[in-house]
Amino acid sequence: MKLITHILFFILILNACSPEPVLRLHSDTSEKEHVMVYQGMEYLMSEGEHSVIILAYYRHLDNRIIMDLEVFNDSDEPVRFNPSSVKYIAYRVPSYWIEEPEQYDGPMEDIAEVFAIDPEEVLLNIDKKTSRTKARNRTNIVLETLGSGLAVTADIAEGTRSSYSEKRSQQRAMRRAERRESFYRYVANLNEQRNYWETEILRITDLMPGESIAGEISFPVTSDATMIEIVVETAGDKHTFRYRQKTYEP
Repeated sequence: MKLITHILFFILILNACSPEPVLRLHSDTSEKEHVMVYQGMEYLMSEGEHSVIILAYYRHLDNRIIMDLEVFNDSDEPVRFNPSSVKYIAYRVPSYWIEEPEQYDGPMEDIAEVFAIDPEEVLLNIDKKTSRTKARNRTNIVLETLGSGLAVTADIAEGTRSSYSEKRSQQRAMRRAERRESFYRYVANLNEQRNYWETEILRITDLMPGESIAGEISFPVTSDATMIEIVVETAGDKHTFRYRQKTYEP
């Protein structure tokens, strides 16, 4: 029994330390005239009656797939584009299809269907985290102030030697410095996240006739998917892009 426990423990350690597979998307289209490559990124173009969409895969990052999206309003009316309405459909198809980029017409198993991550919801969650962090920091400051005052009073009442009292003061000062450093580092990280979701990610926008908008959109990763479709609907047009998801062992 002890040997089995050691073997299981060893397996757990190996799994915890083993590198995760690397995922990449590769476009699957036979219309080469609608594909442009720039600095390693494939830009796919889809023309509708009232709109034009250009989509490019950027990278897998943690639990997200990041895409670059540009939307053109070719209609005669204003169009409201909502990035969180962009649909992501993940399929599982035979493994040999991954190595054969030609169109696959066999059965496909639909394993996930989600929409692009809503930046407004992400920004709201970041602001809530920031508010909670600032409240905790204010509470810590009050507690530290009260604790310092009580400690000084106790030192005076007990006639504590000055060297010992100074040492306690230094320790309290070091704890305050560590708390402040941790607080500002965490808040700075939240501010960086907010700036990214506020400026780099596409948000709800009204496009006038002839106008366009470009930016990033994100989807949650479905690691066991072998084929992905991204559907963009705007100005009454439906644009579908198909990608093969390949897994590379480190």
